[in-house]
Order: sequence, then structure tokens, then C-alpha cells
Amino acid sequence: KNHLVELMCTVPPQIQVQLGESISLIAASDFPSQWDNLLPDLISRLDNRDWSVVNGVLVTANSIFKRFRYVQRSDALYKDILYVLHRFQEPLTELFKAINAQLDAFTAGNNVAELRPRLAALRTICRIFYSLNYQDLPEYFEDHMEEWMAGFAKHLEYVNPHLEDSDEENEPG
Repeated sequence: KNHLVELMCTVPPQIQVQLGESISLIAASDFPSQWDNLLPDLISRLDNRDWSVVNGVLVTANSIFKRFRYVQRSDALYKDILYVLHRFQEPLTELFKAINAQLDAFTAGNNVAELRPRLAALRTICRIFYSLNYQDLPEYFEDHMEEWMAGFAKHLEYVNPHLEDSDEENEPG
């Protein structure tokens, strides 16, 4: 299991999804107590230039952290959440801010191929944010509320005509 994250980052996206799910299944029983290098391995790959790697890492992290939404509050749960927060909250925030800063450049440049993976990453980051804040609002996110909420507001207003599907119906009925 010590090499699963490394392997996941070197295979094609179709296999990456399966390895990510395998990591999440193992993490359900071993993380963090018996797999303490998992989170550092995932975090170290967030600054990769290959967006399929970044998105694979984010999807894997999301599938691991999703359990924070559905587990009853307990000391053990909060211990696990704190473990994740102390290591993951800052890199997640930095990635969120970096992608938000890139959105305008890629929108203006009409580079849809570069824009799509970044939007997919933002979607997954929002899901991770939800999981990490589900039980309680952590102090770090309180302190960085303006950055997160400004980003969310930007997403709600974001329009890109290059991504619109002309066949999609916008009107009810």
C-alpha cells in the first residue's frame, strides 16, 4: 500500500480511477492510524503539472474524506478530522486560490482543453471543502473565509460561452 499513490499517478486515467477507489477502500480501515504516509503522499502530488494526476489525487482525497459527512460525531472522528486538517487545509486552500486566479486567463484565451481539468479540480475541491466542514467549521477555514467565499461567489457567476452546450435546454418544459 506504500506505493499505491505513486502507481496511481503514473497510470492512465481509466486505471487511475480504479486505483483511487482501492486506496479509498484501504483507507477506510487503515487511515490515518496504520497508513500515516498516505496524506503526505497525496499532498506532495498536488503541485504536479499534469492535471490528470492532480485530479486523481483530489478525487481520491474526496473519497477518503467523504466519510466525515456520514459518521456520527465522536472523539475518534474529530481526531481523524484534525489529523487531516492540520496537513491538508493549507495546500487545499492554496490550490483553490491558484486555480481561481487561472480561470480568467484560460477563459479569455479560449483554451477549453486547459480549462476543463481545472474546473473538474475546482468541483472536487468544493466537495472536499464540504466534507472537511461538515461536522464543524474549523478555525483555519474561519480565518480564510473571505478567500473561500470570494471563490465560491466567482463560481456562481462564472459564465464561459466556450463551455456551453447549444443542445442543452435552459427553459423548463
